[in-house]
Amino acid sequence: MKTNVKPKITVKILKEEKGYGATSKIGEKFIATCGDTFDELKEMILDAVNLAFEEEGFVYSFEEIELIYDI
Repeated sequence: MKTNVKPKITVKILKEEKGYGATSKIGEKFIATCGDTFDELKEMILDAVNLAFEEEGFVYSFEEIELIYDI
């Protein structure tokens, strides 16, 4: 079932041995990505979220994504 309502995105940030990881579950979608630096991780999160919702036609800015830190 498609919806016209843009889902709220919450991403959990994890500090890894080398770099950072990020995961999110939105409905049936599971998003996971990583980055060597926090800045790289932010870019990867935005790319992953926009790719996951490309079919629905939703485009997110980084400001629309809530981060939860588990580091």
